Amino acid sequence: MRCEAQPRSEARRTDVYVERAPEAATKQIAKRESPKVKGKSIVGMNLIETIDLKKTYSTGKNIETPALRGISLSIADKDFVVLAGPSGSGKSTLLHLMGALDTATQGAILFEGRDITNIDIHKLTTLRLHKIGFVFQAYNLISTLTALENVEYTMLLQGINRRTRRKKSIDTLQRVGLDDLIHRFPQEMSGGQQQRVAVARAIAAEPRVVMADEPTANLDSKTAESLLELMQELNMEKGITFIFSTHDPMIMNKAKRLIHLKDGKITPAA
Repeated sequence: MRCEAQPRSEARRTDVYVERAPEAATKQIAKRESPKVKGKSIVGMNLIETIDLKKTYSTGKNIETPALRGISLSIADKDFVVLAGPSGSGKSTLLHLMGALDTATQGAILFEGRDITNIDIHKLTTLRLHKIGFVFQAYNLISTLTALENVEYTMLLQGINRRTRRKKSIDTLQRVGLDDLIHRFPQEMSGGQQQRVAVARAIAAEPRVVMADEPTANLDSKTAESLLELMQELNMEKGITFIFSTHDPMIMNKAKRLIHLKDGKITPAA
């Protein structure tokens, strides 16, 4: 590995993002019981919950474009969920907000029953590092690292020892069909191969939830089917929650739950 820098001690903490929910969200949450499990506050069996979530983008002088218009939903632990809708429906925006990659204009987001809406960037980074895996539509691989090193990188930051993270990375790359390309750099791989490296990176550390934005967009149908079967196995065997943003009917057909969005709102299925 080229960069074996020791991760900051903060990255080893898995429970530092606790903040008090804003008053409006607190009133809604108070209507339900919040049992304690091993010292952690939860809301029912929900892993993620959004309350009246709104997102507006400023696109010019006095020009505002609403992307989300009051989304309230819950994602159960160990669920396999698809956010579906046409382009511009807000599904990718919602995915990014739930994954703490962006901030809401209004509303609240709860992760494991705790509000993450307005916490500082360092706590959000710790949350993402230890709890959330991402599959980005644009891959977001590090160009100076090989496929193996890209998959290892999150575990390096988590402080997992070299032997363990290397074994898990190789095993995961084998499962996505890239065992013969582990020493290739991103620019030496096709778009579909880079997509599979991105999937391997997201699942190798076995996070609580994997959020995938159009994960099969650059894959042939056979490879896409194989990856989805792997994700279903991890969902059933490891209890990893999966949330997809997609147009792909294949993913929609495999979902335990399908959430339709249109114009920034949840709508009934067509």
